[in-house]
Amino acid sequence: MIRKSAIVLSLAVLTLAANAAELSLEQGTLSADKTASLKVTFTAGKDAATGLQFDLEFEPAALDITVEGGPASQQASKNVRSAQIRPGKVRVLIIGFNRNTIPDGVIAVVHVSCKGAEGAKTFPIHVTAADGTTADAERVSMTAKDGGVRVEK
Repeated sequence: MIRKSAIVLSLAVLTLAANAAELSLEQGTLSADKTASLKVTFTAGKDAATGLQFDLEFEPAALDITVEGGPASQQASKNVRSAQIRPGKVRVLIIGFNRNTIPDGVIAVVHVSCKGAEGAKTFPIHVTAADGTTADAERVSMTAKDGGVRVEK
């Protein structure tokens, strides 16, 4: 009986995950004097998102991060705004005064630069607190995949 309950619970979790929207930040490489541009890709789940929010967490002593809108956000006539919450944490909002749904695709581009000359090291960039909303102010379940950069000499 316990085994059957565990199987049913596992299937329920997999079904929820399959219906969730997803944000994914890619990996990149940069040198101490260059900037890397990492794409944030959105894949819609079963609910049509009209607004998104997520945080980027990173090593503030090593990296600087800025964010700009991507083609999918522009297609939906959404504005991309970001603000530093604290050193090493940037909050990103993708919103607009419209009911347009955000399509699958690149919703933002994260520009990463290295503060130091430290080479041959990988720095993760975590995507946290990912959330979305529908046109009717319903919550959109979302998963997130981290990215990062490798600094080369």
